[in-house]
Amino acid sequence: MTHRNIYSEPEELQHNRGLVPVQQRALVTTQFDNHPRQDDGNDDEIDLRELWSVIKRRKGTILLIFMVVSLLSLLVTLSMTPIYRAAVTLEINTEEQRVLDYDVEAGSQRPVDNKDFYQTQYEILKSRNLADRVINKAGLESRLKGEELKAPFYTDTLHSIKNWFKPASNDAAPDETNTEDSEVTMASKRGTVPLSQLFLNNVTVSPVKNSKIVTVQYDDADPEMAALIANSLAENFIQMNLERRSNSTEYARKFLEEQLAQTKSKLEESEGNLVQYAKDKSIYNTSSDKASLVAQKLQGLSEALTEAEKNRIAAESDFKQAQSSKSLGRVQGSAVIQQLKTTKAKLQGDYQEKLQIYKPDYPLMQQLREQIGELDQEIRRESSLENTTASSALQSDYLAAKQKETQLSAEVEKYKAELLNSQDKSIGYNTLQREVETNRQLYEGLLQRVKQVNVAGLANTNNISIVDSALVPYAVQKPNVRLNLALGAVLGLFLGMVIAFMLEFLDDRIKSSEDLEKALSMPVLGVAPTPGKEIKQHNYALLTVEKPTSAVAEAFRSLRTNLMFATRDGAPKVLNVTSTDASEGKTSTTINLATAFAQAGKRVLLIDADLRKPTLHKHFKLDNSKGLSHYLIGQENLDSITQTSFIPEVYIITSGPITPNPVELLSSERLGELVAFANSPECTFDIILIDSPPVLGLADALVIGNRTHTTLLVAAWNQSRKRPIQAAFQRLRQARNNVIGVVMTKAKGNAGGAYYNYDYYYSYGDKKALDTKA
Repeated sequence: MTHRNIYSEPEELQHNRGLVPVQQRALVTTQFDNHPRQDDGNDDEIDLRELWSVIKRRKGTILLIFMVVSLLSLLVTLSMTPIYRAAVTLEINTEEQRVLDYDVEAGSQRPVDNKDFYQTQYEILKSRNLADRVINKAGLESRLKGEELKAPFYTDTLHSIKNWFKPASNDAAPDETNTEDSEVTMASKRGTVPLSQLFLNNVTVSPVKNSKIVTVQYDDADPEMAALIANSLAENFIQMNLERRSNSTEYARKFLEEQLAQTKSKLEESEGNLVQYAKDKSIYNTSSDKASLVAQKLQGLSEALTEAEKNRIAAESDFKQAQSSKSLGRVQGSAVIQQLKTTKAKLQGDYQEKLQIYKPDYPLMQQLREQIGELDQEIRRESSLENTTASSALQSDYLAAKQKETQLSAEVEKYKAELLNSQDKSIGYNTLQREVETNRQLYEGLLQRVKQVNVAGLANTNNISIVDSALVPYAVQKPNVRLNLALGAVLGLFLGMVIAFMLEFLDDRIKSSEDLEKALSMPVLGVAPTPGKEIKQHNYALLTVEKPTSAVAEAFRSLRTNLMFATRDGAPKVLNVTSTDASEGKTSTTINLATAFAQAGKRVLLIDADLRKPTLHKHFKLDNSKGLSHYLIGQENLDSITQTSFIPEVYIITSGPITPNPVELLSSERLGELVAFANSPECTFDIILIDSPPVLGLADALVIGNRTHTTLLVAAWNQSRKRPIQAAFQRLRQARNNVIGVVMTKAKGNAGGAYYNYDYYYSYGDKKALDTKA
C-alpha cells in the first residue's frame, strides 16, 4: 500500500471520509461544548459556588490553621498575668465659680469652646508631668522599674517602626512638642523606657458622652495598688490645676507691677514735656472747654463785620435810588411842604366855590389865583431845598457805612492771622496733652488691676472635683478569656481561609471541567470519576467491562456518545489518545473507551503506540514479543500482530520490543499505510484507538496525531497543570493535529460541573447492582 497524507487530499475527499480541514476544526469542536462559556465581561464576577468549592477542597488546611491559632490564643491567654482596673470619676466644669467678679481670668470675657477645653483636660490627664508627680508621691519607681524589663521588646519595636516612616532631617531644630517622643526614642535606644511612659501605658481616660464627667482608669496586677494609684492620679490632677491657677495669678501680678512702673515713668515724662512746651510757646489758656481770647474777639468782629456789610448795602441802595429819582421820599415826607400843600388845596377849594358866584376876572378871584401861585413857588423852593439836603445826608450815611465795613474787615483779617498762629502753637501742645491723658488712663487702669489681682489671688477656686473615688476592684479586667478565644478562632478561620485561597491561587492544577475548558478553549467531552471504595481493588482500565454499572463505566459510555457526534459521519475512524504527561490515565481511558464502543456493537482495534513505555499488554496479559514495532520496520503484517482479548470485539496490537529510535519508526511510511488501511473497505474494524506517548518532551504523539484523523487529549483532575496542558495543546496544533476534545480523568465529587456530577450515580448504581444481585 502507498502512503497518503490526509492533509494533502482535496477538501471534498476529506469531507467524504469524515475528515475536517484545519480551518474548520474550531467549528467542529464547538458542537460538543455542552457547557456554554460565559462572556469575558463576566470573568470578574464572584462565583460563590467556586469559592465554596475552594473551601471544601482546602478544608484540611483551614481546619489545621484554625486549630493552631485557637490553641496559641488559649496558651497566650492563660500565660498572661491577671490585670485589675480601678476607676475614679471626675467632674470637670468649663467655668469655675468665682468668688470675685474681677478674678484673674474674668477680663477676657471670651466664649469657651467646650470641645477644645475638655480635650485639653484629657491630654493633661495623660501628660508626663502629671505621671511624674504621681510616681514621686506614690513611690512607684521600683514597681515600674520591675515592669521595665518587659517593656523594651515591644516598645523598641513600635518606636522603630514609627521612626522608620518619619522623614529624616538633620537640619531640623528640636521641637518642644515632640519632647516626649524624643525622650521615648532616646530611652528606647538605650534599652530602657521612661517610667512616665510605663505609667501612662496603664492609664485610660474615658469621658462620658454629653456630660462633664470623665472616668480615669488605672490597670495593675495588684487590685489595691490600682485603686490607690487611681485616687492619687485624681488628687494630683486637682492639685496641679490649683497650682496652675495660682501660678497664673502670681505671673499676672508680677507682670502688672512691671507694666505699672513703666507706665508711671512714661506719665511723669509726658507731663514734664507738656509743661516745658507751654513755657516755650507762651501758651496760657488752651483749655478745650473755653475758647481762647483771640477766638472770642474774632467771633465778635466777624459778627460786627456782617452787620456793617448789611448797613453799607442798605445805605448804598438808598443813595443810588435818591440820585436816580426826581421826587424823593424824604421830600414827600417834609412837614413844611405838606403844610404848604394843605394851604394850597384849601385856597383851590375856595376858588372853585367862589367861581360859582364870581367871574374869573373878579378881583377877589384874581387875588385867590395870585395866592395859589405864590404857594406853588414856595412849594418848589422848599422841595429843591429838601432834595439837596436829603442827597447829602444819604451820601454821608453811605460813606460812613463803607468806612466802618473796611475797618472791621481789616480787624477780622488781623485776628485770623493771630488765631492761626495760636493754633500752630497748640498742635504740639495738644499732642503732648493727649499723650499725658493716655498715660494717666493706662496708669490708673493698671493700678486698679494690680489691686484686683492681689485680692483675687487669695480667693482661688477649683473647677475639678472627685465624684466617686476608686474602689478596690475584684474582677479581672484582662485577659478576657472568652474574647481572646473568640478573636483567636476568628483570626484562625480568617488566616486559614486566606492561606487556603493563596494556595489555591498558586496551585494551577486542573480542578474542574470549567478550568480545563478555560485553559484550552476546547470542549470537555467526558469526565471519568475516581472509583468508589468498594471497587478500588479492581483494575481501573478494566472497570467498564468488570463493573458495567459503575459510575466509571457510565462516564466512558457518555464519552463514547459524545465521540459519535464528533464528525458528520459519526465517531472518528482512527482516534489518537494522548496526554500531557505520564500517569494521567491515558492508557486506562483508551481501554475503557474501547470497551464502551465494543459494548455498543462496534469492532474495535487497540494499538499500543507507546514504543518507550508500553503497558497495554500488561492489562490484557498478552505476549509482547512482536507487535507494532515489527510492523513499522516491515517484518510483520497487521494480521500477524493482531491479538484477541478477553473483551468481546476488542482486538489488540501490542507495542512489541522497545526500540532505541521510536520517532524514526513512527515517521515511516508504514504508519501512513496503517491509517490508509483503516479507511479502506478491506478494514473490518469500526474504530481504531491508538495509545500514544505523552506530548511534552517527546515527538511521538505529534507524529502519530499528524497521521491520524483526530486526537483526544487526556488530563487528570488535581494532577495536570494548566501551563503544561496549554503547552501540549499548542504543540499538537503546531504539528497540525486535529484535537477534537479533552477528557478529564480521576475526578472527584462535582469536579466535572453540573453536567458530570456522579455523586448521585454512585448511590444509584450501587442500588441497581444490589437489585440485580437480588
